[in-house]
Amino acid sequence: MSWIRSWGLLLWLIALWVGFWHDLSVANVVSGVLVGALVLASAGVSMVSDDDDRARARVRPVATVYFVLFVIYKLVVANLYLAWEIVTPRNKINVGVVAVRMRTESDLVANAVANVITLTPGSVTIESLGSPAVLYVNVMHLHDVDDVRRDLLRIEELAVRAFGSQVAREQLIGVGAP
Repeated sequence: MSWIRSWGLLLWLIALWVGFWHDLSVANVVSGVLVGALVLASAGVSMVSDDDDRARARVRPVATVYFVLFVIYKLVVANLYLAWEIVTPRNKINVGVVAVRMRTESDLVANAVANVITLTPGSVTIESLGSPAVLYVNVMHLHDVDDVRRDLLRIEELAVRAFGSQVAREQLIGVGAP
């Protein structure tokens, strides 16, 4: 990421912070600088020029919103399915462990997918090994292994589109993809 874009992102985060507080004061601006710098540092954004720009994560706002909405949808569906399982007398639980090999080598994407899986009721990531990661997922309602793999690879694809690096996008889609 160029240093101009990094500083612009910091200024945007400061403006967002001040806007959340509805008060333009020195304390809010200073705390906005601190919070913005912390957010950028934790995301690995450098405030100086970087030679390996292709390996850095890039947040794409529209794709990120779509990713978040997709995850919320999956969480609601899983909660409703689990609630139905609790209130009905029949037991449809079919537990199983599924291994899913990620298509990208991005640790950020693998961690995001693993966390989304673990947040979803009825599933939990047991282990993540290797590069590209192989996620071992315990699924409470396992009916079709291929469906589980397709769902998890869809989450990976959306995560790469939302905040994956150019390298991760190339690994997922192929070189020269948008």
